[in-house]
Amino acid sequence: MSYPKAFLLPLALAASCSFAREITFPPVSGFASPQQLGWNDHGFASLEGAFNGLTTYANLPYVYCLAPEGQEVEGYDIAILGAPFDTGVTARPGTRYGPGGIRQGSRRLQPGEYSIYTGEDVFQEWAKVVDCGDAPLTFLDNTVALKQLTQAHKVISGRRGKASDYSQPRIITLGGDHTTTLPALRSTYEHWGQVSVIHFDSHIDTWDPKVLGGGISHYAGVNHGTFLHIAHEEGLIRNTSIHAGIRAPVSRPKGDIRNDLRCGFTMIKARDLDHIGVAGVIDLLKKRVGDSNVYISVDIDVLDPAFAPATGTAEVGGWTTRELLSILDGLSGLKVVGADVVEVAPIYDNPGETTVLAAAEVVKSLIGLMVHKPIEAAGSGEELNEL
Repeated sequence: MSYPKAFLLPLALAASCSFAREITFPPVSGFASPQQLGWNDHGFASLEGAFNGLTTYANLPYVYCLAPEGQEVEGYDIAILGAPFDTGVTARPGTRYGPGGIRQGSRRLQPGEYSIYTGEDVFQEWAKVVDCGDAPLTFLDNTVALKQLTQAHKVISGRRGKASDYSQPRIITLGGDHTTTLPALRSTYEHWGQVSVIHFDSHIDTWDPKVLGGGISHYAGVNHGTFLHIAHEEGLIRNTSIHAGIRAPVSRPKGDIRNDLRCGFTMIKARDLDHIGVAGVIDLLKKRVGDSNVYISVDIDVLDPAFAPATGTAEVGGWTTRELLSILDGLSGLKVVGADVVEVAPIYDNPGETTVLAAAEVVKSLIGLMVHKPIEAAGSGEELNEL
């Protein structure tokens, strides 16, 4: 039986294609792409890159920092710690998923990428930066959860540093609601004494527990709007602290501001940026904290809801992501002994992941500040009475 040529030609082409040489593209200038397909010992194709394996912050190595006593743990200098806690909020809950959301937003970040502004890779400088996972916190009792988080900070900060000259690890906490900053401040006090707090937020968070909590109970008075008041009462922070980005209303027109000053804070309001610019804000922050040890706390609601909708208590009229990052980078040289990014509630984010992408970049800026200023621990503070 004979077939017409028009029928045979496609078959011939298909047969020749089955034996065609595989087309490959060599690395450019000898640089192997991180997306290059390879084969492992078991014969499986593997694609190395940012979207495989466990999700750690910026694809950094995971270290079991909370390993039991006696188990060997590799040294590190900067630890990422998640604090999945949101039962101290006064508005929308959901920040217990914040640590996972920030890690999700960081998946395109990884060691081996260099800043277009500085030419540096903060993940591959002198400091060993690792992700310690999340602290195991109960969601049934705030008092117990905060004690658990305090203990997690104690264990992680008590490990040995990787760099021989700087033996004290520093922690960047992924929140969680802002109550989680209180255990972090207790931890930094144990190693570095009192700190100046640079508090990026739309709210002052120095409310008296009797005002925000209503005096209902001691338990109710410990929340994401009173933690700085409590930190002041415990002697953890210096009277050289400062808020930045404030714009939310207060409960008492005079009483709350007087109490805020008593807790050691001055403030830069959100709209002040329009008058003094980014450089002016940086200058005020640096002058306020001086040469003291500094703790930087970033509530993601310091950003306008257009740039960070996924938060519990959003306030309009905030800063842009670019403005915040520029201000943070301008703080290079400060002695940052601890930091956090809090109040990220991924359930309220949009499909573009606007908030978690911003939060992940803020964490990277905080790592940069720590890398730029290596410091030694000053010694232990006094034992604190835990709530």
